[in-house]
Amino acid sequence: MFVIFDLDGTLAPVGKATDEECVRLLRCIRKAGAKIALSSGKPTFYLCGYARQLGLRDAFLIGENGGVIQEGVDLPPIRFEMARLPEKTKKALKELREKMEEAFPEKIWYQPNETALTPFPYGEEIFPPLRKLIEDYITPDMFLSVYEHPDCFDIEYSSLSKGEGLKALSRLTGVPTEKMIAVGDWTNDYPMFEVAGYSVGIHLPEPERASANFSTLKEALLHILEKIKE
Repeated sequence: MFVIFDLDGTLAPVGKATDEECVRLLRCIRKAGAKIALSSGKPTFYLCGYARQLGLRDAFLIGENGGVIQEGVDLPPIRFEMARLPEKTKKALKELREKMEEAFPEKIWYQPNETALTPFPYGEEIFPPLRKLIEDYITPDMFLSVYEHPDCFDIEYSSLSKGEGLKALSRLTGVPTEKMIAVGDWTNDYPMFEVAGYSVGIHLPEPERASANFSTLKEALLHILEKIKE
């Protein structure tokens, strides 16, 4: 069995550590026999330090909303796979970043991705014009999807998602998706909820999208422990 967790907003507030009691419960989940994977819109290297904190050196890390997957937290990892993008999609991502840099010089930080474009605006006032630039630029034949978060945008190949990341994890490990529990807090987690055999939300915008929804991470982890024991 795999338990796949989103990181920011799920396992920890953005840029902060996980509560010690929740870390203990995560280790209990591991000791109960479940493997743990992390799935995020962030690059896999962003997830490595967190997995090391938990002592999960053999964890699977799914980054960039399914665009990159690796086994292990050491560099180089045990295994590493990166999604192949159509040339038109790669060109569109490159051109879109160039347009952003021209329109908002020194007002956006760009996450160092392998397969996607993730701009972090400096200031809330940048969001409306940046959103319009993205909407005006993207056309259906570019095969791009956009996820808006409180602090950034994820712009990625439409065939990629956290759900596809779970399917890749299943292919690599032989663990069927029916034996996976997906845990998340935001709309980009919905695709993995649809693929996993069971899903757990934490303060979801649409609680009905998950099998169960909780107000706190601790409640969710205790529920997962019970599910594993069943």
